[in-house]
Amino acid sequence: MDTFGLVQAGACPFRGRGRAADRYATAFFTKKAELAELVCDEWVVLSERHRVIDPDEEVEGVDREFTELEPAARARWSMDVVAEVVSRVRKHEYDRVVVFADRPMRNALKERGGLLSRVAAAGAETVEPLAGIGGRERQERWLDEQLEIRTGDGEPADADLEADLGEAG
Repeated sequence: MDTFGLVQAGACPFRGRGRAADRYATAFFTKKAELAELVCDEWVVLSERHRVIDPDEEVEGVDREFTELEPAARARWSMDVVAEVVSRVRKHEYDRVVVFADRPMRNALKERGGLLSRVAAAGAETVEPLAGIGGRERQERWLDEQLEIRTGDGEPADADLEADLGEAG
C-alpha cells in the first residue's frame, strides 16, 4: 500500500533560509516527521505560510501558527492544501493519506477543504493517527512508542501503522 504523509509544522523556531525539515525542527515536529519517514512512501510538511512543501525544500523561517490565521484565511489555506494533496494522490496513485496534525488543522482540512471526500474520490483513504489520543503530551508519548516499536526493538521499519491505529483511535 503506497502511503502519503502530511506532517504539520508549528511556528518555525529558526530564522533565515534552510531546509523545511530543519526550519521546523521542534521536538514535536521531529517526532511526527520521523514516524512519517518510517511509515510513508513520501511525506510533506504542512505549514501556515508555505502550505505543502517537501521536507528538503528551502524555505524562509516563519513564526506564526496555523491557529493564528483568520477563519477566511484558514478556509482558503485548507482548500489550497487539499487541492495539492489530491493532485499528488492522483499523480502517484497513493492508497492512503496519513495526517499527522492537530485537531484544528485536521478539522479545517476536513470541514473547509473537503479532505476526506476529495481524497476518497482520488482513490485513497485518509488516516488520522493523532485523532482521539488527547493533548500534545499524550500524542508525543504515542509518537515515542511508535518510534520505539519501529526502531528500538528490532521491528521492521515498515511495521503496519494501521494495526497500531486500531489501538490509538
